Amino acid sequence: MSEALDRSETLGAKPEAKAEKVSELGENFKKGIFLISMLLLLVATFQLYFSIERTIEIWFEYQYIPIFRAVYNFIVLIVSLYIIRLYIIKR
Repeated sequence: MSEALDRSETLGAKPEAKAEKVSELGENFKKGIFLISMLLLLVATFQLYFSIERTIEIWFEYQYIPIFRAVYNFIVLIVSLYIIRLYIIKR
């Protein structure tokens, strides 16, 4: 009889712990999806960067390539600094 009582007390405490674990599992899942998305975004960004570099080589004459690369890299730098600035201000 005391075993049945112990089981009912244990079961009574479990729903709270179970809800907490489900909530924690959901948060971990969201974090995992976010990290995977960030990784894919990083890969896509690098591919876009190098594709634009290649496009500059194809579209422009060889003597103008350094000029267009400099302008392109400057734009990338400005955009990156702006995004970092927004992130720092947000914190």
